Amino acid sequence: MPVIEIRPGLVMAYEDHWFGPPWTTPETIVMIHGNSESARAWSQWVPHLAGKYRVVRPDLPGFGASSAPFDYGFTAKELAADIGRFLDALGITSCHLIGAKYGGSACMQFGSEQPHRLRSLCLFGSPVRGSGSGNADAIRLKGVRQWATETMRARLGSAASEAQIRWWAHELMGKTAQASAFGASSARIDMELDAGLSRIAAPTLIVTTTESGLQSVEAVERYAKRFPDARVLVLPGDSYHIAAVEPDLCARHALEFIEHASRRHATATAGVAE
Repeated sequence: MPVIEIRPGLVMAYEDHWFGPPWTTPETIVMIHGNSESARAWSQWVPHLAGKYRVVRPDLPGFGASSAPFDYGFTAKELAADIGRFLDALGITSCHLIGAKYGGSACMQFGSEQPHRLRSLCLFGSPVRGSGSGNADAIRLKGVRQWATETMRARLGSAASEAQIRWWAHELMGKTAQASAFGASSARIDMELDAGLSRIAAPTLIVTTTESGLQSVEAVERYAKRFPDARVLVLPGDSYHIAAVEPDLCARHALEFIEHASRRHATATAGVAE
């Protein structure tokens, strides 16, 4: 993976794919993973997206192959600031942003602080408020792999295969540094993003499931009303990490939404030019 220093002491690794004509310049999609994950979480999405868009997938600070300062706080605000620095380092002035779980929370924070940089925003199973200390306590007491193993069925739902459960628990999340997993889980405890949602001007797709164990459909619909331009998509299932369980389906919905947002943006830009 290529790496780039976004500020002193913080180097971020990332994947960067574009499968379209090399003589063209596509719009960019940036994908932000959740706690205890890495860019690998999005691998099955790339074939759907990278023929029409440049797809950039960073490892967030402290995860995957990215470093983090010893005193990193892992708050949504700190992650959002470093997402902005990452975009700056790559020369990306605006993008379509996709986030899952806590990564989506960081995306909401980023969108509320730098709304002019979003062409669209897609959120998959992303909370706006903290959900207690249970995950942080379990990570501290049991370690990341044991915590991931014990919680993976609830995370991925009843439709996930045993092979998928094992891969996510042992090959992806279970290899995360304990300090990073614990830090991100601790930072979420008192998270409160509601106040900034009204500043996210870009078209926003919010995806949840009918039986998500993270938040009810009603709760998602309530916070969606705070966005100026949001659509809620409710998919069947009991997973709260639907982006992982149904990557093909979710990627198709995201691509359709992004293409619509791109057409709207192009029309609006043409109108201003006239």
